[in-house]
Amino acid sequence: MITFLALAALVLIFIYFILKAKQKKKLFNEAVSMEVNYLFQDRPGQYSGDYRTKSGVFVFRTRPKDNALKNLVIKEVKPSHPALLVNLEQIVVVPFEQKKEGKSDVSVRFKLLKKKGELSTLEGKGIRVSGVLNFGKSKPKTFSTVLKIGELYQSKDPLDQTT
Repeated sequence: MITFLALAALVLIFIYFILKAKQKKKLFNEAVSMEVNYLFQDRPGQYSGDYRTKSGVFVFRTRPKDNALKNLVIKEVKPSHPALLVNLEQIVVVPFEQKKEGKSDVSVRFKLLKKKGELSTLEGKGIRVSGVLNFGKSKPKTFSTVLKIGELYQSKDPLDQTT
């Protein structure tokens, strides 16, 4: 009887955490639209200064869906592939309040670990992003979501395009 109660308690706790995770993902999807693109370094050491390490950046393109959203704070970025390492030394803030057009791009550096395998493309790989959504007059709400990495990053600003 005791083992049955303990097992039932564990199942209920497991269900609670699954529902809580789904709620956080739903909150994020209702407040923000986000795409993740990537860019490998052009030459060794370009971003890190270490000529033995290949690295690059993840570019997060965000657009608010909720007008009350002031900013988004990214506290953790975890790629699903074991060869990718992201070490956030500080939080990343995506402001929305002052933007006229509504879109914001921020980047996060990553390292490619040679011991874990070689990658030529990151398209379709998963990346877990978690942090906080700060709304105007309500308290901050935490979020956690898994996004698919899109294609190679290219600026969509016509001033950045060279012909």
